[in-house]
Amino acid sequence: MIDPDPIPFADVPPPGATAPERPTPAAAPIVVKRDEVERKSRRIGRGFAILLTITACTLHGIAVWKGMGGAEGLSNAWPLWRDDHPLYYHSALVTRSFLAQSGTTAGYDPSFMSGYAKSVVFPASSTLPELVVWAFGGQRPELAYKLYVLISTALVPWLVAAACWIWRIRAGGVATAVLLFLAYLWTDFPINYASLGMVPYLLAIPLSLVATGAFGRFLDAGGFGRWLAASLLCAGAFLVHLTSAMIIAPAGAVAYIASWAGLKFTRHLGVWLLPLVVLATNAFWWLPGLWLSGTKGASDFVFRHPEGAILRIVRIAIGESPIEVILVTLGLPGLVLLSRRRHRGLSAALWGFCAAGFFWGYLASDIRSLDFLQPGRHTYAFYTALTVAVGAGFFPFLEKLRPTKFGPFRLDHWALVAAVLIGVRILVMPLVGSVQLRIGGAETFLMSKPSATLLWVVDGVKKHAKPGDRVLYEESGFDVQGIPDPYQHGRFSGLIPGRVGVELIGGPYLHAALQTNFTQFGEGKLFGVVDWDRDFFVKYARLYRPSLMVCWTPRARRFCQSNPDLAKILEDDGTLLIARISGFEGDAVRGSARVVAAPGRLTVREMSPDLDGSVVLRYHSVPSLQAHPAVPVDATYEEGDPVPFIRLRPPPGVSEVELEMIPPVRIPWASGR
Repeated sequence: MIDPDPIPFADVPPPGATAPERPTPAAAPIVVKRDEVERKSRRIGRGFAILLTITACTLHGIAVWKGMGGAEGLSNAWPLWRDDHPLYYHSALVTRSFLAQSGTTAGYDPSFMSGYAKSVVFPASSTLPELVVWAFGGQRPELAYKLYVLISTALVPWLVAAACWIWRIRAGGVATAVLLFLAYLWTDFPINYASLGMVPYLLAIPLSLVATGAFGRFLDAGGFGRWLAASLLCAGAFLVHLTSAMIIAPAGAVAYIASWAGLKFTRHLGVWLLPLVVLATNAFWWLPGLWLSGTKGASDFVFRHPEGAILRIVRIAIGESPIEVILVTLGLPGLVLLSRRRHRGLSAALWGFCAAGFFWGYLASDIRSLDFLQPGRHTYAFYTALTVAVGAGFFPFLEKLRPTKFGPFRLDHWALVAAVLIGVRILVMPLVGSVQLRIGGAETFLMSKPSATLLWVVDGVKKHAKPGDRVLYEESGFDVQGIPDPYQHGRFSGLIPGRVGVELIGGPYLHAALQTNFTQFGEGKLFGVVDWDRDFFVKYARLYRPSLMVCWTPRARRFCQSNPDLAKILEDDGTLLIARISGFEGDAVRGSARVVAAPGRLTVREMSPDLDGSVVLRYHSVPSLQAHPAVPVDATYEEGDPVPFIRLRPPPGVSEVELEMIPPVRIPWASGR
C-alpha cells in the first residue's frame, strides 16, 4: 500500500532512533490560511490607503475649483483681481513681448512708475505664469492665467504624495502624509499663498521636496536616468520660485556630505554638473538680473519677524495652529526612524530639507541682514517636509506594536483608532471651517467675477482717458488707519493698462522692490510724502505728466475739491473720485515729442529739442537702453526723483527713434536686434 504522505528518505531516522512527531494534518492548512488572511488584509489596507490618498487630493482640487467660481469663474473674461494676482497677470502680459524681442523675461515696461525695467529683480517669482500665458494665452490670456492658478494649487498634495513615493513610504504612510499636509495647508497660513497671488511659492515647496528626494535617490542608486530626473526637477523648482534654492541647496549639501564616502566618481561628477544644468536651463530669466541689479530697491518689509527666533518657536505650542504641534511631535521620531534605513542619501536629504526650513523660517529671525530674503515664509518648507517624515515613521511605529494585544484586539489597532479619533477631534472642525470660509460664501477666495467697484473704476478710466494717457491712480496696500479699503483688497491697477491702454502712476504693487518705486501713489502718500500740498503736486506732475486722477483718501479728495483749476472732478461716488488733470499735456519734460509706448519699446516721434539740444522724456531711464537709429541717449535727474529720466540728443534731421532695453551680452537664443 502506498503511503499517501511519504517521508523523504533523507528524513527517515536511523535504526533505534525515535521517529519525529509528525504534524497533524490540520496544522499546515491553518498556518497557510492565516498567512493568506494576513496578505489579503494587507492588500485591502493598501488599496484603502491609495483610495484615501486619491480621494483627499481630488477633494482638495474640487475645493480649489469651487473657490475659483467653478466653470463660470474660469470662463468669464476677467482675471483674478485681488492682492498680487493682477501684478502677476500684468507681468505675464508684457513678458510675451519681451520673450519675442530679447529671448528673456526682462524688458522695458512703460505701464507703471513712469517706466521701469521689468526683470527677475521685480517681480522675482513670476516666471511660471509668464511662460504659461506666453505659451497658452493666445487671445484668452486671462483663461490661461486662471488655469495656471487652478492646476498649480490643485497639484500640491499630489506632489507630497510623489515625494512619499520617492522616499519609499508605504501606502498607509502616504495617505497619512497627504491628509496631514492638507490639514496644514488649509488650517494654517499656506492656503493664503493661493489667494494672495503667491501661487509660485505655494507650488515650489512641494516641488522642491520632490526634487530633493530625486537627488537623494541619485546619490543612493546612481544612474543617468536618476541624475536627469533630479536635474530637471531641481531646474523646474528653481524656475517656479527662485527662493527654492534656499531650501534645495542646503538639503542637497547635507545629503551629499552624508553619502560622500560611498560615492563613485560618476556620482560625484553628476552632483557637480547638476547646478550647471539648473543655471543653464533657467538663464533666460535670471541672467538679466545681473546687469539690472542696480535697479533693485528695498524688499525686507514682509515675511520678516522682528520678534526674534525664541518667541517664534514658543508660539508653535501656544499661538499657532494645532497642526504645527502635531507635525513636530510626530515628524521628529519619523526622521529618526528614517535615518535607520540603508538609503543614506534619501534620509539625509529629508533631514536637510527640514533643517533648512527651520533655519530660514525661525532662526533667521535673529539675523536682520537676512531680512531682504524674506526668510519667514520658509516655515512652509519645514512643515511640508515633516508631513513626509510622519508618513515615514507612523506605520513602522504601529508595526512594532503589532505583536502586543490589549483586550481582544492588537495594540496597533487601538493606536490607529486613537490617532484617527484625536486627529478628527483636533483638526476636522478647523479644516471644515477654513474650507467653508473660502468657498462657501458668495465671494470665494479665488473669485474673478468683477466687483461693482472694479467695474466702476475700469469703466470710468476707459470713459475719460485715451490710450496712451497717464493716470495718477491711488492704489491700496497696507491699511490706512481709520479708512476702509474701497477696493476690498483688489489691486485693480494691474488690470487697467491691459484693458484700457493707459499708463499708471500708482501700482501695480506699492512696495515694488525697485528704485522706481519712488513714483507711487497710495497708502495715503504721494511719492512717499503724507502731507503733500499743491506745490508738491505741481512739481511732480510736471515730470510725470498725468491727465487723469483716481483717488479715495481724504487728503487726495480734498485736493481735487479745492483745486478745480488743476483737477476737474468728473465722477464721484462718495468714496472714489475721478478728476481731469490740466496743464501737464505732452510726453516730454523738456523739449517736445510724441511717444507711442508698448511693452519693451518706446517709439519717439516728432522730436523738437529744447534750447540745449535735448529732449527729456517723461519716462525713467534704465540700463542697456539703446536707440534705433543710433542717437545719443543718456540720463538726467529731475526734481529729487532717485531714478533719472531718458534724455535724447537728436542730430538735425532726426525726428523719430525707437528705444529698447537691449541685453549687454549676446543672447544666443534671442531673435531680436
